Amino acid sequence: MAEGTEKPLYKEIEIINSDTHKDLKISTLKDFSRFKKLNSCIVLGGEFPEVSKFYPIVFIQTGGEEITPVVVLGFDENFFIDDKGNWTEGHYIPAFVRRYPFILVEEKGEKDGERKLFVAVDKSYEGYNDENGERLFNEDGSNSEYLNRMMDFLRAYDVDYHLTMNFAKKLKDLDLLQTIEATIKTPDNRTFVMKNLFAVDEQKLRNLKDEDVLDLFRSGFLGWIYAHLISLNNFARIVR
Repeated sequence: MAEGTEKPLYKEIEIINSDTHKDLKISTLKDFSRFKKLNSCIVLGGEFPEVSKFYPIVFIQTGGEEITPVVVLGFDENFFIDDKGNWTEGHYIPAFVRRYPFILVEEKGEKDGERKLFVAVDKSYEGYNDENGERLFNEDGSNSEYLNRMMDFLRAYDVDYHLTMNFAKKLKDLDLLQTIEATIKTPDNRTFVMKNLFAVDEQKLRNLKDEDVLDLFRSGFLGWIYAHLISLNNFARIVR
């Protein structure tokens, strides 16, 4: 259902540096056409409260036994992007989309558990090397203010991503997830069957031990759970 990797979106990833890309400019992402076929994507826990106002949040099982939260943007395609590539005005755009065309590339360090992160960009992006875009590097080779902002965004994304995956693992460890399935008929008489989705079982949540509930509360995860549960009402919004 969801994009398990970035490969369909990031077609030509290239790590940036001040020598090779000293004159590179990147224009702001405004045309979301390449996300039209994205019917769902990873959503970070910190986004749950805002996302829950617009889209359903569910969980899927990716490679192995890993559980991942995703935001549902449509059934066969992203229903919130029009034919001109505009995202529906006033609707939240997930961080997974907003970070494009940038991405962090991870390489293993020399020590166990050491992570080396490098900023990369998708060369296939239409705004790559745009003369009217934002410079990545100043004349002296230092990072531009724009690049520093993007690096801060990517680092925050990385931190929130790992926290989100810990959250999903916690739900699985506490056996709070149940399988859900939905058969949906749209106004134009198309039928979609959504399978292999997971949602929090409210009864199991109410039956948790007090110490487990307190742990979820103190970690901030309890708020994310309720944002997820509230968001499920947005399946009707997608149908409309």
